Amino acid sequence: MQYVTVLMGLGIVCLFILNVYQFLTQKAALRIAEILYIMSRHVREKASEVRREGKDVEIVEAHLFDISTSARTLLRTLGRSETALGPDPALDLPPSSNKLDSESLLRLADNILYSVVEDSPEAEWEDVVNRTLERFLIKAPTLDREAAKRIIDVVAQRSEKPNGSLIFSFKE
Repeated sequence: MQYVTVLMGLGIVCLFILNVYQFLTQKAALRIAEILYIMSRHVREKASEVRREGKDVEIVEAHLFDISTSARTLLRTLGRSETALGPDPALDLPPSSNKLDSESLLRLADNILYSVVEDSPEAEWEDVVNRTLERFLIKAPTLDREAAKRIIDVVAQRSEKPNGSLIFSFKE
């Protein structure tokens, strides 16, 4: 009987240590994600500033935007609320140039679609596309609604697999 009690006591101690280890690991991952998120926002803002001055850093901007979106997703997965994260970079940072070429518009639409899907993964596909269109029109106000809808439709078709699940090139 005494051996069973000692064995159960050791099991409880092991589970307690494992629980503390899991808690500390989660806290460390959360802190790393917060740091990554803040750094990526600052670098993206600086890249936007350089872009306004006429230097071509569009590719760097796109990669940094992906880092910011990934860090935001990681923070949300680890339990941060949307209000604690602050505004979404897809909505609060304006495009860095008044003239956007077709690749920039497609990349912007793709980023916004990904952001909308991350905000509400259970939403109907039509609702996701409509919200993406509204956000896209905010980011690219010079486009007329029909042109923006065509761009969003192309991105939405490219992001959907035949079985109905979503794919995103920068998540894989």
